[in-house]
Amino acid sequence: MTVGKRVVVAAFVFVSGLAGCGSEPGSRSCTVTTISVQDVSVTDPLAPLTLTATVTAGGRPLRGAELTYFIAVGRTGEPTVGRVVSKATTGDDGVARYVRKHGVDGLTFSDERIDRYSMEFNPINKINNVQYCRARADARLTVG
Repeated sequence: MTVGKRVVVAAFVFVSGLAGCGSEPGSRSCTVTTISVQDVSVTDPLAPLTLTATVTAGGRPLRGAELTYFIAVGRTGEPTVGRVVSKATTGDDGVARYVRKHGVDGLTFSDERIDRYSMEFNPINKINNVQYCRARADARLTVG
């Protein structure tokens, strides 16, 4: 019987320990990060597409943040779904760039549309011994 109580107590301590840690903004266990992005308008679907994001922490550029790039795709009149298109890491200036040589061509089926893109930073590991909070930013991606 005593062993069962120890297991329950150990499990409670483990689960409650997880609730206050991690990279969740507001958890006080990570440094808040911000991602800045700009709306992009594409007139030539075959021209190179460049999506840029700047990551900061405390107003300063964050080097070494790995971002995941998504585009939101859907059929007209239906909700869009995010599709991963790339990953990129920020440089000394806190900027990450994704360049698609063939533009938006081929990112969707003929009956789909793109209406925005997103960047996500989901840090699992510390960067320079600092645990940063996750962040996300969205911007319009207009084609046509």
